[in-house]
Amino acid sequence: MRPIRLGARTSPLARAQVELVRAALAARGVDAVFVGITTQGDTDRRQLTEIGGAGVFAGAVRDALRAGTIDVGVHSLKDLPTAPDDDLEVIAIPEREDTRDVLVGRRLDDLRDGDRVGTGAPRRAIQLADWAERVGRDVSAVPIRGNVDTRIELARRGEVAAVILAAAGLRRLGHLVDTDTDNTDTVVKTLQSQVLDHELMLPAPGQGALACEIHRSLSIELRAAVATLDHPVSRAETLAERGFLAALQAGCTSPVGARAVVKSVRGTSLDLTLAAVIGKTLLNNLSEPSKAGPTLRLQVDGSTTDAEGFGTACAGSALAKLREHPQQNARRQ
Repeated sequence: MRPIRLGARTSPLARAQVELVRAALAARGVDAVFVGITTQGDTDRRQLTEIGGAGVFAGAVRDALRAGTIDVGVHSLKDLPTAPDDDLEVIAIPEREDTRDVLVGRRLDDLRDGDRVGTGAPRRAIQLADWAERVGRDVSAVPIRGNVDTRIELARRGEVAAVILAAAGLRRLGHLVDTDTDNTDTVVKTLQSQVLDHELMLPAPGQGALACEIHRSLSIELRAAVATLDHPVSRAETLAERGFLAALQAGCTSPVGARAVVKSVRGTSLDLTLAAVIGKTLLNNLSEPSKAGPTLRLQVDGSTTDAEGFGTACAGSALAKLREHPQQNARRQ
């Protein structure tokens, strides 16, 4: 079998992610090579919310799949649009990394009135605003762009007090070591940092997971080799989260956070818990605007044989409750 061509962006993080996939294939006796691709997100320096969201990073990789210049697109799953493409398929979701976010440059308790925290994600901004309101701190989120190291340097130079980054990306780049479960304080490239619990900062749907995407015309032999990388629990959890996001008709830069956890597996049935946060700016874009508070928070437990359908049902239930009792359901845990 010829080497599998793995296509991805040329950023340090994208290359580190491809190396994880290449190493996993090598462990199964399959050779793979990296093919670098420049995307619109790499060349357009406007904020992601202005150019179509994180999905702009996936577009050129998907074009290469269709052109046959690569065999597998390696994406951060959270960057993939939730709408399916008839000619493309996510054949494998490898075992997921840490799904938490990290505040790099300060600890939360060290943030002071007037401090600005850099993030390109409205999801993080609304949850930071919730925390600031709860503790009575005048802290604001400001939009930033750039790769992981560029963002860290913004905090190092004092252009912002801190930045919020995904723990998965920091780990894959070797910037974040394991932390004690009882102590979330850590150091990222010599900067004081703090891993943020899900109770404070829910991740983007699919955060921490990679997606190995193929064109449906890929040979059976290559297809089967890549499919061995799939991790069923990671697939189920991310399907639930992305089903939730899709049902809200929200994109990857919308103010929506979600984390699904498979508690147990009983035959073909999954016991799932999904925690989510929805920002008011999204709710106000719905056909029936709500005057609810800044965020809606919810947690749903259930059993299902359809993880994606579970996420979809959770979203429908959340929106129905919000519209029926907007004030009572704001901030509901």
